[in-house]
Amino acid sequence: MRFQNSKGNGDVLKNAVSRTLQIKCKRMRTFIDENHDSLHLHISQLRQFALSAGGLVLDEIRALVWPVLASSLVQDSFGDEETTSTFSDSDFESAHSDFIYEENNYKSSSTSILSSPTLQDLQSHREWNQVQMDVGRTLSRFPPNISDEERCTLQEDLTPLIVKILWSCPRFHYYQGFHDVCLTLLLVLGNEKAEHVGTLLANNGIFRGYLLKSLEDTVLRDLDLMYVLLWKVDEELEKVVRAVELGSLFALSWPLTWFSHALHHYHQIVLCFDFFLATHALTPIFLTSAVVLWRSNAVLNCSRDMASIHHLLNVMPNDIPVQALIHDAQDLFRMFPPSRLRGPLMEDYQHVININRIRKPSLPQISLRNWLVAGTATAAMYIISKYMFISSSY
Repeated sequence: MRFQNSKGNGDVLKNAVSRTLQIKCKRMRTFIDENHDSLHLHISQLRQFALSAGGLVLDEIRALVWPVLASSLVQDSFGDEETTSTFSDSDFESAHSDFIYEENNYKSSSTSILSSPTLQDLQSHREWNQVQMDVGRTLSRFPPNISDEERCTLQEDLTPLIVKILWSCPRFHYYQGFHDVCLTLLLVLGNEKAEHVGTLLANNGIFRGYLLKSLEDTVLRDLDLMYVLLWKVDEELEKVVRAVELGSLFALSWPLTWFSHALHHYHQIVLCFDFFLATHALTPIFLTSAVVLWRSNAVLNCSRDMASIHHLLNVMPNDIPVQALIHDAQDLFRMFPPSRLRGPLMEDYQHVININRIRKPSLPQISLRNWLVAGTATAAMYIISKYMFISSSY
């Protein structure tokens, strides 16, 4: 049977999806209205809303649900006392803050670590100037329907917002890309809620490690797991990227910014935030792996050299099917949970590539933070990736 009028079929599909999301929105609104004062007791249902097709759909719903999800983040089972608590791979175990959901109360005793700083205090913070420079480069991140006046106001709010979050822990060190995360929170939640959720993420979530420790010891180590997933799912792809010594720096900004720096459309970014707020702290690595696997054909048909493949993967396609890839990431998580991935699977993979025979010179004493997120040269990526490829052990 041949289908006629593919455009008409496409319109029917879009209308069906639209109706489905409208029904979902109505259901979520009803649930929130009925449980407004006790949403923190319904974390499982809120996570289900966030993880099902379309995520939380509307920012007005996100503004109510994100603070609750951020108060009960699913923790990573791998870490130390400095960065995380110890939990299992289960999505049902969380680091629960003392947050009580009230419309006019966004503070929690677990995050009100220091008294509220004044603007003068914030401007004296060691990171203020760097944050301000990065905020000045966020023009392309604003949705097209925001006026210039509103954008300027948001940019003025963003620098003190970020520094307030850093102020919550004197040992936090800002990294380029954290401003992208905070901008998304500001756009969805407004200033006060964004500060509350950002502080929860910084103190209880995966960002705590990024703000406290070196990137070599956190995100780059986690990105090594991507190669294990590639090996298990698409062995030919893994062999190609390993043969050209691709490394993982092409994807560095993806987990660091929860994809907010790489994706081109606002609705794609907030859908990722719905996903990450409702799931295990390592799911950005699973989504990163899903994106690379989705581009397998393009990689295999690309010139077999590091620079070409790095450039191909570093540029995120405009039409990336984020929702489908989120489903793929969930499937990867179920098949290869973090405890197996970091344990026996990593050991098996290291054995396969015979890593113990590889002798690498020590990493040059140059901070990787100088290459972060924006304006990174492919040549620099090549030099560093030769040192960083599967260099950490679990």
